[in-house]
Amino acid sequence: MSPAATATATASHVQEANVNQSLFCFQPATNSGATSSGVFAGDDPLKFYFPLFLYHVCIVFALSRAIHFILRRANVPLVICQILAGTLLGPSFLGHLMPRAGELFATPEGWVLINTIGGYAFTLHIFVIGVKTDLGMIAKSGKKAIAIAVLGTAAPHLAMYVAGVALRPRVPASWAASFLITNLTSWWSLSAFIVVCCTLHDLNLLSSKLGRLAMSAALIGDFANTFSIAGVTSYLLAASPSEKLQRIGFLSVITFTAFIAFMAVVARPAILRLIRDVPEGALLSEARLVAVLLICLTCSFAGELLGLHATYGPFMLGLMLPGGAPLGVTLAERGMRLNINKITDASTCLLLETFLVVGVVSKFVASIAPCLYCNMPVREAIVVGLMMNFKGITEVVYASAFMDAKVLDEQAYAAFMVNVLVIGALTATAVKWMYHPEEKYVAYRRRTVRHKKLGEELRVMTCIHSQDDVGPMIAFLDASSPTPASPIAVYLLHLVPLAGLTSSVLRPFKHGERNCVPSGTADSERVVNAFQFFVKQREAATAAETAAASLLPFVCIAPYATMHDDVCAVALEKRAMLIVVPFHKRLAIDGSVEPTTHNAGAVQSANTKILNYSPCSVAILVDRGSLSAVAGASGVAGDSAAGDGIFPHRVAVYFLGGPDDREALALAAHMAEDAAIGLTVFRFKPPPEFRGGEEDERLDEEDIQEFVRRWVDDSRVTYSENLVNGSDEMVAVIRKTSPGFNLLIVGRRSESRESPLTAGISDWSENLELGVLGDLLTSTDFGCRVSTLVVQQQTRAAAGESSRSPELSVSQHRSSGPV
Repeated sequence: MSPAATATATASHVQEANVNQSLFCFQPATNSGATSSGVFAGDDPLKFYFPLFLYHVCIVFALSRAIHFILRRANVPLVICQILAGTLLGPSFLGHLMPRAGELFATPEGWVLINTIGGYAFTLHIFVIGVKTDLGMIAKSGKKAIAIAVLGTAAPHLAMYVAGVALRPRVPASWAASFLITNLTSWWSLSAFIVVCCTLHDLNLLSSKLGRLAMSAALIGDFANTFSIAGVTSYLLAASPSEKLQRIGFLSVITFTAFIAFMAVVARPAILRLIRDVPEGALLSEARLVAVLLICLTCSFAGELLGLHATYGPFMLGLMLPGGAPLGVTLAERGMRLNINKITDASTCLLLETFLVVGVVSKFVASIAPCLYCNMPVREAIVVGLMMNFKGITEVVYASAFMDAKVLDEQAYAAFMVNVLVIGALTATAVKWMYHPEEKYVAYRRRTVRHKKLGEELRVMTCIHSQDDVGPMIAFLDASSPTPASPIAVYLLHLVPLAGLTSSVLRPFKHGERNCVPSGTADSERVVNAFQFFVKQREAATAAETAAASLLPFVCIAPYATMHDDVCAVALEKRAMLIVVPFHKRLAIDGSVEPTTHNAGAVQSANTKILNYSPCSVAILVDRGSLSAVAGASGVAGDSAAGDGIFPHRVAVYFLGGPDDREALALAAHMAEDAAIGLTVFRFKPPPEFRGGEEDERLDEEDIQEFVRRWVDDSRVTYSENLVNGSDEMVAVIRKTSPGFNLLIVGRRSESRESPLTAGISDWSENLELGVLGDLLTSTDFGCRVSTLVVQQQTRAAAGESSRSPELSVSQHRSSGPV
């Protein structure tokens, strides 16, 4: 961010050049005030400053969103679309084809307003990015990130310098006088953290392994480039024979140090004092927010006085604060300044293009080299090289500032902006096309409950979004019968939506530490404490040397769009057999169904992606209150209750056949190992002429016979076989039997073909992630108030047994035949 500004300031000091500036004064005429009285009063709103600004905002917003809607399939970032919108509205297109219409975007009043408000918005955006940035990324960065940062910044510097020396005879005199090559080298060789972070957010790759690596390398490169250029510049000034330049170098070091000290000693404690007394989960009051913004602008003004860029102070201040944009018009305004018609000298543009290509290629190669040295796959190394070449908002701001300072003329500015557009769009598109984090979740061994060996611990990952999910999830674990002979290993993952941070966080939970952001720490403490109490309760109930249950908690802070990445990554690493996620709706007191959180739609999307990409089996728990009512009963009074023939947990399995139903049956068989569980399996069989394939029928029959042989005793565990002719008869049996249980287990039937038993029901399904039967049991029309667990067995593609892509929507999961 600051290297370019530092180099520019240094160049201006050394040359003592006079920069031509255009000043514009608002005329106090009655027909050019801030606001109009309206068209009915005879005023032309576009002759007034504020309506003209609103007009610009509306047009830019509508056009940029329209372009993004068209190009989003190609994964073009929103920033590039906003610049394109400005280009279309500027002299390159609208101003060239329709000069009178283009004049509305080229008035002095419009330029002044957009520049002023856009600059202020950009400053606040940089401050917010700084606040969200976790400086711990630098401390946690490995050798790979440091190598990428150092080589990826030094190599383009060196390559562009060599190119400048080789092409010096062809460099125009104006370039040499304005130090264009020096400034271009300092900012084009930088992988701006802001650009990398925002582009990865647009591509939903913040939580990916390569995304985290690229952000760490970019942040390290930003810091290294800033302080190295500042140090070299100060040294060159101090070593100059001119006493004036020596004095400038000495004062630059003193003022820069004092500026950093001011922000660390004065500004940071002031803001921390303002936010210290804010209750958890609450927002800053209006007065405190204004005070924070004033401190931010003070740092920006102080930086300008010292010759730094206006955004340098707010960004550094934001980095010093704990983490917890109205940029579209600004970027579009920069695009409006792009006039492709100014590109007339092909040789000059070719020379500039040579420097830019040398910088991009050298950074690409230098970023790949450390990855290959660390034995990273070639495809992933190429993706990292592309990520480090993301271009966007930072390059646009630098180019605009250099154009205002007469370092860039209109032709060089136009050629440079075209490169930003092309490289920014192509790198983002190529990264999204080449890099699919879901591919690493393919497990080539069956990780299901059905394939669990006798006596082997059941490794379950439980996902919690809010404290409301804790009770039902603990009740399910209690019903899962953790005993010393058949223990359960619980991997708890507290999922927190990303807010107040630029990068996602995934780390083991530790009591007493600031695990993530302040707003998530206390919630995680309460969630983990509840699960730890459950584990201790089971240990006390069993009174055995071998623990019946173990707990390993994690905290995950990520956007909902990429939250499944962390869930699947932990499940793959810990070799989980079952992931249990809460449903996004719950039963309200009045009997209606309401969302569990205000982000219920995002939770539903995350659940769907977990179903698609999970490396093991997945279950969705739909809470209706019946399961929570008996939470802990088996651990406290399980033996006495079972002895009286009254079971704390009464579980029913509705079995239709198929891999998901067999997985549900295997989970029920695991539950049956506890004497405090009452279990009934209802099997529905259609007439022989409507039954599935022979292989599927054989597997169903084997699992049912094994279950009956091992567990059915006609008292605690019972089995009921029902021959039904259609969905009506099956629904009647379910409606009659379901009220006698507090947990229903069904298969999602994601890879089973349409059955005559579900014909007609599937046409009314609302929540496809629950499957046909799961959606029926949880619908308000059915009237069932029993908690339901919908189970999907690990897909054959995820187990590495077919080439079917896992990237299918829920509605596409049904295959044309039985699996």
